[in-house]
Amino acid sequence: MNLILDIGNTNTKLAIFDNNKMINNQIVKSLSFDYLKKTILCYPTIRNLCFSNTSSPIDYIQDLCVKFNIKCFRASCEEKLPILIEYKTPHTLGSDRIALAIGASIKYPGNSLVIDLGTCITYDIILDNIYLGGQISPGLTMRLSALNHYTENLPKIHFKKPQNDIGQNTQDSILLGVYEGIVSEINGIIDKYKSRYSTINIILTGGDKEIFKEKLQNINFIDSYLLMHGLNYIIASNE
Repeated sequence: MNLILDIGNTNTKLAIFDNNKMINNQIVKSLSFDYLKKTILCYPTIRNLCFSNTSSPIDYIQDLCVKFNIKCFRASCEEKLPILIEYKTPHTLGSDRIALAIGASIKYPGNSLVIDLGTCITYDIILDNIYLGGQISPGLTMRLSALNHYTENLPKIHFKKPQNDIGQNTQDSILLGVYEGIVSEINGIIDKYKSRYSTINIILTGGDKEIFKEKLQNINFIDSYLLMHGLNYIIASNE
């Protein structure tokens, strides 16, 4: 069995795979040594662990792997990967973007644009198992927080879908501006890449995908667990 960890800026997603089949998954608000140890003890047949980390470094992952004789892999260009990375600064490439690209290349062969709606919005281009790069922009919560942080008078608000197409108070104006701004951005970027690569698959993932999916055009696949599958494929590539 394989233990998969997607450690993000907001929370950690954890999954157990039996070969290529996900048999359990959960969201953990705050990953800890004790929680990870308990998970390993619950699944004594775990032999491999692969993780992606876009947050602070966590030393105890490797320590637990040594203790329980588990092979440890990280999504990075230093591992053996099933795709070719042509990013000009591969050491700066996020482990989440690597895992997403691998997941897309294996689950959806051909050309793909992966759009990940998380803390940041990332766009990643994979052409015939070659990762080229993409784009990064602020995500939904980050945009709402920035409007409050960098101004004197705009309030800090939590997102809810706008009900009208014209904001008639400050809160609704912010919600509408951020929501439609993201929709327009994503649809514009999809159009850009589809004009270049007519057969490209558009794959949507990430925690905020449900908020925006009905407004987005030309989406071919919606995959909540694309990153987890990508991490699991890294293990297969190194076995």
